[in-house]
Amino acid sequence: MMDLYSVIQLLSWLAVGLIMFLTAATMCFDFGAGILARFVGKNDNEKRAIINIVAPTWDGNQVWLITAGAGLFAIWPRVYAGSFSGMYLGVLVVLWGLFLRPVAFEYRHKIENTKWVGFWDWMLCLGSLIPILIIGVAIGNLFLGLPFQFDPHSLRFYYGETKALVQEPAFISLIGLLRPFALLIGIFAVIMSIMHGASYCAMRTSGVLLDRFVKIQKVSAWLFIILFAIGGIWLIFIPGFHWQLASDLSTYSQAINHPLTGGIVTVTQGGWWSNYGNHIWMLIAPVLGFVGAIMVLSFGKKSNPLLAFSGSVIACFGAVFTLGFSLFPFIMPSSIEPMQSMVLWNSSSSLISLIGILIVAVIMLPIIFIYTTFVYKKMWGRDAKMTAQEVEQRSHELY
Repeated sequence: MMDLYSVIQLLSWLAVGLIMFLTAATMCFDFGAGILARFVGKNDNEKRAIINIVAPTWDGNQVWLITAGAGLFAIWPRVYAGSFSGMYLGVLVVLWGLFLRPVAFEYRHKIENTKWVGFWDWMLCLGSLIPILIIGVAIGNLFLGLPFQFDPHSLRFYYGETKALVQEPAFISLIGLLRPFALLIGIFAVIMSIMHGASYCAMRTSGVLLDRFVKIQKVSAWLFIILFAIGGIWLIFIPGFHWQLASDLSTYSQAINHPLTGGIVTVTQGGWWSNYGNHIWMLIAPVLGFVGAIMVLSFGKKSNPLLAFSGSVIACFGAVFTLGFSLFPFIMPSSIEPMQSMVLWNSSSSLISLIGILIVAVIMLPIIFIYTTFVYKKMWGRDAKMTAQEVEQRSHELY
């Protein structure tokens, strides 16, 4: 059932999963710092210290989000087209939120005025909070299914529980995405960012700011554990999708030529848990999610910020791959026509394209890792800490 094309499709899925993890591991801590700066800093120098912790690398970290979008476009073009057009308003809200961040970083300190500074503090907070929340909500909606189906001319999205609005334009309203389980995943994504941001800032500061971040680590790690567990339990009561290759096809990759009939989709309550029963090794992902959060709790208390941050990275890895393993092989399930759901076998690019993409990834990713390590080392030096006193001494050099 697995030929060369199928193997390459699977490796491409793993590559996207790795990129999603790297996005979470890098972008989440500076988004978390952006959310926390407004509240943890009690004066302007403390707020500037938090901002300057992530200032040298925040723009580079956001490149991983662009890379994730580019990978989606290159590897699963139909999914890219369907998701970005169907959730267009949600994508715009994410972009509008992202627009606020660079402006807030660059212009906050340009005028020494309390109202001016306070305004940009809020813009940085909202510009960090909104994208993470909406991305989490979008991921949560994948477990509920998106209301789309194919017609002879195009992929159309429909808003509503039935097909009554089949003649409406291809559009999902942002309000239609705000369903309870999806909101839970959105809030979970925000909590994960706050935990990750607090862990990173605790590693890069000292004194009173360190004490505050350690307290935030503890609370956010507990919330991470609770929400992660609630999400897993909730999935038991949500109709889950299961995909099986059609009997007249011999390999998974043949589904690419039969996107609407190449697989049989069944929907059963708790179906999203079926992968863990069929592939017990997948349980390592949720286990790592819990272990990472426990490491944050344990090493945060013992004032070992490096190990606490390492635990936060492990928690991000566990969370990202738990989502991926639960959905596998689905990329974008359809709540209206489950048989027309997009899975990795029927939605990928051609074999030649995937091979080319993987070759580029194998060459470029190590280069990016080496360069990123070099940048972090040069930007921070060894054991560098950012404090309010440091900001006061270097006021004209820093954000």
